[in-house]
Parts: sequence; structure tokens; C-alpha cells
Amino acid sequence: MFFAPYAVDNKRFIEARKSLSKNRKLLRKELRIDEKDIVILFVGKLIYKKHPFDLLRAYELLNMGKSDLPNINVNVRRSDFQKFNLIFVGDGILRPELENYVKEYNLKNVHFTGFKNQTEIPKYYALSDIFVLPSGAGETWGLVVNEAMCFGLPIIASDVVGCGPDLVKHGENGYIYPVGNIEKLTDYLEDLIKNPEKRKSFGKKSFEIIQEYTYEKDIKGILEALK
Repeated sequence: MFFAPYAVDNKRFIEARKSLSKNRKLLRKELRIDEKDIVILFVGKLIYKKHPFDLLRAYELLNMGKSDLPNINVNVRRSDFQKFNLIFVGDGILRPELENYVKEYNLKNVHFTGFKNQTEIPKYYALSDIFVLPSGAGETWGLVVNEAMCFGLPIIASDVVGCGPDLVKHGENGYIYPVGNIEKLTDYLEDLIKNPEKRKSFGKKSFEIIQEYTYEKDIKGILEALK
């Protein structure tokens, strides 16, 4: 067996991180997101396989005040308090349903960017704090996780996301939860929201892990096999 990892162009994403991190405040301002807010990010097609509704409902639970979160005034309704944001980057058949749900239940600070190409996506990683891939069966890998890790983000993924066993070390750089278990997803989101130092250490570990998943490692593995 020769190691040839499923990789993205790490160098390009890491360079983007270096340049965009300087403009994080400005990038957030474009979406009317406060510098101190927590941003939860989803990147992918808004289709059934990706389970975007699981993430939206977990976000709804957070906004309902599932349990105590930092800096929340108990006299202020959670829906009126701008503490965390959810960004969906991507488009698909479920987008109208998701947008209608947000409107019907008056969920605040949920952003739908629509489709973004590879030159535009990096800025969303740069302005975010937590990355979530809640996909169900059929998510054979999930290269968006590679990309998010190049930006030093903590990862939350379902237990059927293909890259999970390799890239997401539970309790070290993120969390793995049972697919479809919205309460457990909410618990892990809440844990990372409440603990900025944990977000930082998890992100650092993500960046460390992804150094082994590069094109250079692919080349090395192929050459070793050819020998």
C-alpha cells in the first residue's frame, strides 16, 4: 500500500489565508457581521445528500437558548442577539426551502451566498470560526474539509463523511457526530462557541494534520509505487 492522499492545492489555500486574514474585519463587514461574532460555515451544494437542514435546525436550537452561552443577557431574546452567524455557501434544490424556513421561524443572521467559484470561496473560510459538513450517505470524501483545514478551522462532521476518519480527530481538531443527530451537532457547536481557546487549538491541529494531505505527498506515493 502506498499513501497518495485525496488532496486540494494546499499552497493556494494557505496563501489565500495569509492574504485574506489581514482583511477579516472588512470581509465580515461586507456581510454585516460584527468582528466579535462567531461564524459557522457550510460550503457545498444545497441538496439532500449534504443534510443542510440538519445544520440549520442545530443553529435554530442554539438561537432558542438550548443552554447558557457566553455574554448572553438573559433578558434579551436570543433571536435578537447577534452573537453567532450561519453562512451557507452554495446553491441547490433545497435553497428555497431553507430560505423559507429561515423566514418562517424568524431566524437571524443566516446568510445564503449562492454559488461561488474557487476564486471566491476562500474569503468565506477566512471570515469563519467553525466549519460543518453534516452530509449523509454518499459523501465519499468532502474536499471542502481539506480547504477549511488549510484555513485553520475546527471541523464538525457527521460519521459518514468519507474524510472523517482521516482528517477529523475527535476532540483534537474537531468533532464527529452521528449523522442526523441534530442535538449532538448542537452540543458540539455550543462547545466550540463557548470555548475560544478550544477553537484556536482545534484550528491549529487542523492546519497541522492537513500538511500530510498534499499534492507533494501524492507524487511521492506514486513514485514509490512505480519503484
